[in-house]
Amino acid sequence: MKAVTLIAVAALAGPLMLAPAAYAAPSQTAAFEQPSQMIQSVANEMLQALNGHRAELRGHPEKIAAIVNKYLVPHFDAQLAADLVLGRYGRTATAEQKERFIQAFKDSMVKNYGAALLEFHSNMLTVYPTHVKPGTKVATVRTVFKRSNGATIPVLFYVYMTPSGWQAFDLNVEGISYVTSYRAELGPQIQQHGLDAVIERLQAGEKPAALKKQP
Repeated sequence: MKAVTLIAVAALAGPLMLAPAAYAAPSQTAAFEQPSQMIQSVANEMLQALNGHRAELRGHPEKIAAIVNKYLVPHFDAQLAADLVLGRYGRTATAEQKERFIQAFKDSMVKNYGAALLEFHSNMLTVYPTHVKPGTKVATVRTVFKRSNGATIPVLFYVYMTPSGWQAFDLNVEGISYVTSYRAELGPQIQQHGLDAVIERLQAGEKPAALKKQP
Protein backbone atom coordinates (compact mmCIF):
# COMPACT_ATOMS: atom_id res chain seq x y z
CA MET A 1 0.00 0.00 0.00
CA LYS A 2 1.40 3.37 -1.00
CA ALA A 3 0.64 6.51 0.98
CA VAL A 4 -0.26 8.35 -2.22
CA THR A 5 -3.09 5.91 -2.85
CA LEU A 6 -4.47 6.44 0.62
CA ILE A 7 -4.44 10.21 0.40
CA ALA A 8 -5.89 10.32 -3.09
CA VAL A 9 -8.73 7.98 -2.18
CA ALA A 10 -9.46 10.03 0.94
CA ALA A 11 -9.50 13.20 -1.07
CA LEU A 12 -11.84 11.75 -3.66
CA ALA A 13 -14.31 10.57 -1.10
CA GLY A 14 -13.66 12.41 2.03
CA PRO A 15 -11.06 -0.95 11.55
CA LEU A 16 -12.71 1.59 13.93
CA MET A 17 -9.89 2.81 16.17
CA LEU A 18 -11.70 4.65 18.93
CA ALA A 19 -15.24 5.85 19.51
CA PRO A 20 -15.01 9.67 19.15
CA ALA A 21 -15.59 11.44 22.46
CA ALA A 22 -16.83 14.69 20.92
CA TYR A 23 -20.03 13.27 19.47
CA ALA A 24 -23.10 15.47 19.51
CA ALA A 25 -26.43 14.74 17.85
CA PRO A 26 -27.45 16.96 14.91
CA SER A 27 -30.66 18.93 14.92
CA GLN A 28 -33.69 16.64 14.84
CA THR A 29 -35.33 18.91 12.28
CA ALA A 30 -32.56 18.43 9.73
CA ALA A 31 -33.01 15.77 7.07
CA PHE A 32 -30.99 12.69 7.96
CA GLU A 33 -28.12 12.06 5.56
CA GLN A 34 -26.68 8.60 5.11
CA PRO A 35 -22.87 8.53 5.52
CA SER A 36 -22.56 7.04 2.04
CA GLN A 37 -24.34 10.13 0.68
CA MET A 38 -21.71 12.35 2.26
CA ILE A 39 -18.86 10.34 0.74
CA GLN A 40 -20.49 10.37 -2.70
CA SER A 41 -21.26 14.08 -2.48
CA VAL A 42 -17.67 14.99 -1.61
CA ALA A 43 -16.37 12.81 -4.45
CA ASN A 44 -18.71 14.49 -6.93
CA GLU A 45 -17.76 17.99 -5.78
CA MET A 46 -14.05 17.23 -6.03
CA LEU A 47 -14.41 15.80 -9.53
CA GLN A 48 -16.48 18.76 -10.71
CA ALA A 49 -13.77 21.10 -9.48
CA LEU A 50 -11.09 19.10 -11.31
CA ASN A 51 -12.87 18.45 -14.60
CA GLY A 52 -11.88 20.88 -17.31
CA HIS A 53 -9.00 22.27 -15.25
CA ARG A 54 -6.59 19.34 -14.99
CA ALA A 55 -4.00 20.74 -17.40
CA GLU A 56 -4.00 24.10 -15.62
CA LEU A 57 -3.81 22.50 -12.16
CA ARG A 58 -0.77 20.38 -13.04
CA GLY A 59 1.37 23.49 -12.97
CA HIS A 60 -0.26 25.07 -9.93
CA PRO A 61 -0.15 22.83 -6.84
CA GLU A 62 -1.43 25.69 -4.70
CA LYS A 63 -4.71 25.60 -6.62
CA ILE A 64 -5.03 21.86 -5.98
CA ALA A 65 -4.52 22.53 -2.28
CA ALA A 66 -7.26 25.13 -2.41
CA ILE A 67 -9.67 22.58 -3.93
CA VAL A 68 -8.82 20.00 -1.25
CA ASN A 69 -9.27 22.57 1.52
CA LYS A 70 -12.59 23.71 0.08
CA TYR A 71 -14.25 20.36 -0.55
CA LEU A 72 -12.51 17.75 1.62
CA VAL A 73 -11.36 19.48 4.81
CA PRO A 74 -14.89 20.37 6.01
CA HIS A 75 -15.71 16.64 6.00
CA PHE A 76 -12.46 15.32 7.49
CA ASP A 77 -11.72 15.58 11.21
CA ALA A 78 -7.99 16.30 11.06
CA GLN A 79 -7.86 16.85 14.82
CA LEU A 80 -9.28 13.44 15.68
CA ALA A 81 -7.11 11.72 13.05
CA ALA A 82 -4.01 13.50 14.36
CA ASP A 83 -4.86 12.58 17.96
CA LEU A 84 -5.15 8.93 16.93
CA VAL A 85 -1.83 9.14 15.08
CA LEU A 86 -0.11 10.65 18.12
CA GLY A 87 -1.48 7.97 20.42
CA ARG A 88 0.32 7.90 23.76
CA TYR A 89 2.61 10.74 22.70
CA GLY A 90 -0.40 13.03 22.66
CA ARG A 91 -0.80 12.61 26.44
CA THR A 92 2.49 14.37 27.14
CA ALA A 93 2.31 16.93 24.31
CA THR A 94 1.49 20.52 25.15
CA ALA A 95 -1.59 22.22 23.72
CA GLU A 96 0.70 24.27 21.47
CA GLN A 97 2.48 21.14 20.19
CA LYS A 98 -0.84 19.42 19.45
CA GLU A 99 -2.10 22.42 17.52
CA ARG A 100 1.10 22.59 15.48
CA PHE A 101 1.08 18.86 14.82
CA ILE A 102 -2.53 18.86 13.65
CA GLN A 103 -1.88 21.72 11.23
CA ALA A 104 1.42 20.24 10.00
CA PHE A 105 -0.16 16.80 9.60
CA LYS A 106 -2.96 18.21 7.46
CA ASP A 107 -0.75 20.55 5.43
CA SER A 108 1.79 17.82 4.73
CA MET A 109 -0.88 15.49 3.33
CA VAL A 110 -2.32 18.18 1.08
CA LYS A 111 1.07 19.38 -0.14
CA ASN A 112 2.61 15.99 -0.84
CA TYR A 113 -0.33 14.16 -2.33
CA GLY A 114 -2.73 16.71 -3.74
CA ALA A 115 -1.36 16.31 -7.25
CA ALA A 116 -2.39 12.63 -7.22
CA LEU A 117 -6.00 13.78 -7.50
CA LEU A 118 -5.44 14.77 -11.10
CA GLU A 119 -5.20 11.12 -12.11
CA PHE A 120 -8.62 10.19 -10.77
CA HIS A 121 -11.96 10.20 -12.57
CA SER A 122 -15.60 9.47 -11.77
CA ASN A 123 -15.48 5.82 -12.86
CA MET A 124 -12.76 4.99 -10.33
CA LEU A 125 -14.84 5.03 -7.15
CA THR A 126 -17.97 3.04 -6.33
CA VAL A 127 -19.76 3.97 -3.09
CA TYR A 128 -22.13 1.36 -1.68
CA PRO A 129 -25.25 2.68 0.06
CA THR A 130 -25.42 2.64 3.84
CA HIS A 131 -28.62 2.11 5.80
CA VAL A 132 -27.89 3.41 9.29
CA LYS A 133 -30.65 4.72 11.52
CA PRO A 134 -30.94 8.31 12.80
CA GLY A 135 -29.08 8.55 16.10
CA THR A 136 -26.18 6.38 14.89
CA LYS A 137 -22.91 7.80 16.21
CA VAL A 138 -20.29 6.01 14.12
CA ALA A 139 -20.53 4.19 10.80
CA THR A 140 -18.51 2.47 8.10
CA VAL A 141 -18.90 3.29 4.41
CA ARG A 142 -17.87 0.51 2.03
CA THR A 143 -16.42 1.54 -1.31
CA VAL A 144 -14.37 0.02 -4.10
CA PHE A 145 -11.59 1.97 -5.76
CA LYS A 146 -10.57 1.08 -9.30
CA ARG A 147 -7.01 1.79 -10.38
CA SER A 148 -6.08 2.86 -13.89
CA ASN A 149 -4.79 -0.66 -14.62
CA GLY A 150 -8.22 -2.14 -13.82
CA ALA A 151 -7.31 -3.57 -10.40
CA THR A 152 -9.97 -3.04 -7.72
CA ILE A 153 -9.23 -2.15 -4.10
CA PRO A 154 -11.69 -2.36 -1.19
CA VAL A 155 -11.72 0.87 0.80
CA LEU A 156 -13.59 1.43 4.05
CA PHE A 157 -14.28 4.94 5.38
CA TYR A 158 -14.88 5.42 9.10
CA VAL A 159 -17.10 8.35 9.96
CA TYR A 160 -18.88 9.79 12.98
CA MET A 161 -21.79 12.17 13.44
CA THR A 162 -21.23 15.79 14.45
CA PRO A 163 -23.67 18.70 14.83
CA SER A 164 -22.89 19.63 11.21
CA GLY A 165 -23.15 16.12 9.81
CA TRP A 166 -20.89 13.14 9.12
CA GLN A 167 -17.11 13.54 9.27
CA ALA A 168 -14.44 11.03 8.28
CA PHE A 169 -11.56 10.30 10.63
CA ASP A 170 -9.94 7.15 9.23
CA LEU A 171 -9.96 4.86 6.23
CA ASN A 172 -8.87 1.31 5.61
CA VAL A 173 -7.33 0.25 2.31
CA GLU A 174 -6.93 -3.49 1.73
CA GLY A 175 -7.04 -4.13 5.48
CA ILE A 176 -4.59 -1.39 6.43
CA SER A 177 -5.75 1.59 8.48
CA TYR A 178 -4.52 5.00 7.36
CA VAL A 179 -4.29 6.20 10.98
CA THR A 180 -2.48 3.07 12.13
CA SER A 181 0.07 3.23 9.32
CA TYR A 182 0.89 6.87 10.04
CA ARG A 183 1.19 6.17 13.75
CA ALA A 184 3.57 3.28 13.05
CA GLU A 185 5.71 5.57 10.88
CA LEU A 186 5.80 8.62 13.11
CA GLY A 187 5.81 6.97 16.54
CA PRO A 188 9.43 5.76 16.44
CA GLN A 189 10.53 9.17 15.13
CA ILE A 190 8.79 10.96 17.98
CA GLN A 191 10.36 8.59 20.50
CA GLN A 192 13.83 9.03 19.05
CA HIS A 193 13.89 12.70 18.06
CA GLY A 194 10.96 14.27 19.89
CA LEU A 195 7.63 15.64 18.73
CA ASP A 196 8.99 19.06 17.79
CA ALA A 197 11.45 17.50 15.33
CA VAL A 198 8.67 15.50 13.65
CA ILE A 199 6.47 18.59 13.46
CA GLU A 200 9.27 20.55 11.81
CA ARG A 201 9.79 17.84 9.22
CA LEU A 202 6.09 17.72 8.44
CA GLN A 203 6.02 21.51 8.19
CA ALA A 204 8.89 21.31 5.70
CA GLY A 205 6.70 19.11 3.51
CA GLU A 206 8.42 15.77 4.00
CA LYS A 207 6.49 12.60 3.29
CA PRO A 208 6.15 10.24 6.27
CA ALA A 209 8.46 7.69 4.65
CA ALA A 210 11.17 10.33 4.41
CA LEU A 211 11.16 10.73 8.19
CA LYS A 212 12.65 7.25 8.54
CA LYS A 213 15.71 8.35 6.58
CA GLN A 214 16.51 11.26 8.86
CA PRO A 215 19.19 10.83 11.58
